[in-house]
Amino acid sequence: MKVLRFIPLLYSFHQASAVLDADALAKQYFGNDAPWYQDRIPLFESSDKEITDVYYYRWNIFRAHQRDLGPNGFISTEFLDDVSWQTKPWASLNDATGFHLLEGRWCRDRRFKEDYATFMYSEQSNRRQFSESMAAAVWDGYLVDGYAEDALARLDAMQVVFNAWNDSFDATKGLYYVEPIRDATEYTISSIDASNGTDGFFGGDSFRPSINSFQYANALAISSLAALKGSIDDIVDTYNSRATAIKTRTQEALWNSTFEHFIDRFQVDNENVTYWDPVRGRELVGMVPWTHGLPDDTVEYAEAWKHVLNSSELLGEHGLRTVEPSYEYYMRQYRYEGTQPECQVRNVCDFARDTYLYPDYSGTALSGLSKPLKLSLAWRTS
Repeated sequence: MKVLRFIPLLYSFHQASAVLDADALAKQYFGNDAPWYQDRIPLFESSDKEITDVYYYRWNIFRAHQRDLGPNGFISTEFLDDVSWQTKPWASLNDATGFHLLEGRWCRDRRFKEDYATFMYSEQSNRRQFSESMAAAVWDGYLVDGYAEDALARLDAMQVVFNAWNDSFDATKGLYYVEPIRDATEYTISSIDASNGTDGFFGGDSFRPSINSFQYANALAISSLAALKGSIDDIVDTYNSRATAIKTRTQEALWNSTFEHFIDRFQVDNENVTYWDPVRGRELVGMVPWTHGLPDDTVEYAEAWKHVLNSSELLGEHGLRTVEPSYEYYMRQYRYEGTQPECQVRNVCDFARDTYLYPDYSGTALSGLSKPLKLSLAWRTS
């Protein structure tokens, strides 16, 4: 029965190839590198050329970030060039792994996501460098290609990584906390305010919607894989219960009815901020629960989405802001600079999953993705 489930998907691939000119599209967007893409990526064409351009640009970036580790297979790098904080000598960074695996699940050559997931769950990688949603991404990959054996092979490692985060779990609050830089989101309200506006790159440990959403999704993935494997009901029940508890506490404690948004609460307690106090504004991180389907489907939680459509709040001219302009230290954050800026864009489209805003999110996603495309094209022609 599992095989039959994927026959329509395979048929649609072949049907698309018959309708679209695969050779012409690959040559147009990838030039001499076209053969790499032709049998690996789903073809796509839209009446809106910018959407089509962005789609193939994303595949170009996916290809560019593949790094061959020899006997360790392929991984996807977060940066095209080496950076000082990557795990050496591999250039791996686990904060981006979930996003990379989600994109890689659509590549018909499965080795890119399978090699990557295998390596990232191995002891050679730094599985705790940043908060992550790797288990959830592996499960989502299985839902696309149906290869259970590879996903199930990582079940034990998934539990090891999940439980390692117990050192960042406050049992009295029922929530995980993290330093924002370890959440790959430095210069947040919590980190800046914890330093009284003097820093923000480090510090500011807080109970965040992000890490709790990641752990919620990872728990569900572990439970689902355990159910798929069978005969381990204790694991199924344990991780289902953990997911339910995380969801309950996230909605109870991190939803702020005044801001109509999921926000941080301080875990740090110092002369500038107080343990468990909420931060003083909305941030884009408050939308992360929707990327993993955590919030209940209610009008109350849906109110958060109006803030990402408001140009005086989270909607910026070139995409979504990480914090609103009303924040005292707005724009105190680093930028990619220089004559060859590298803009790393994560998949904004997933932000709209399980929400009321399907008609509206595509414009925001396109705006955010088209800017780096234009910058890239300008750099190549300069």
